[in-house]
Amino acid sequence: INEGHNAYMISLEKNENNFEIWQTVLQLDIETKNYDNLLKESETALEIFPNQATFWYYNGTAHWFKKNYEEAAFALEQGKRILVNNPPFLGQFEAQMGDVYNALKQYSKSDAAFENALKLNPDNPHVLNNYSYFLSIRRKKLAKAEEMAKHLVTQEPDNPTYLDTYGWVLYAAQKFDEASINLEKAAKASPNSATITEHYGDVLFKTKKVEEAVIQWKKAKEL
Repeated sequence: INEGHNAYMISLEKNENNFEIWQTVLQLDIETKNYDNLLKESETALEIFPNQATFWYYNGTAHWFKKNYEEAAFALEQGKRILVNNPPFLGQFEAQMGDVYNALKQYSKSDAAFENALKLNPDNPHVLNNYSYFLSIRRKKLAKAEEMAKHLVTQEPDNPTYLDTYGWVLYAAQKFDEASINLEKAAKASPNSATITEHYGDVLFKTKKVEEAVIQWKKAKEL
């Protein structure tokens, strides 16, 4: 992949106005998780194509991964503003903005972005997972969070991340027996996840299984 990336960059040195090659280069940066390159190269692409929403999205994504949340929000807002007649891509913008504004603790903007994304695609797993989990952490709109997380595990009943989210939403709602069932499934499906193991320990403690809870907490600490 790196050789391909380098070949594309050589091609861009000869003709920097090739939109498709810039798009390919930035996608390669995403696939290889080279977020330094993604940030630098998306900024260069934007100098050439300032009115292309695609490159604002890549730039916002780069800033997100670099934890530059204010810059990420700015880039995504810019891209969303100039995006025309592309509902699926708009949904990607809204989903990413939901994550960014949550990180900025601008929760009303985060919720609004997630709601917009769900209007465009009610089955979006990224949004269903993150939105419901963020609500559970904040202990807000727990009935809605439970509905979304339940819908998520109905779509993918064996996904440990989604089972953990559903379990943690139920935990936040103090439905500890139901939470325990889902968190146990998640822990068995993903035994090397410190977060899931810790969550399972928490719910075991709430269901009066203290010794088992301590075992899971110790395991989580080791992980």
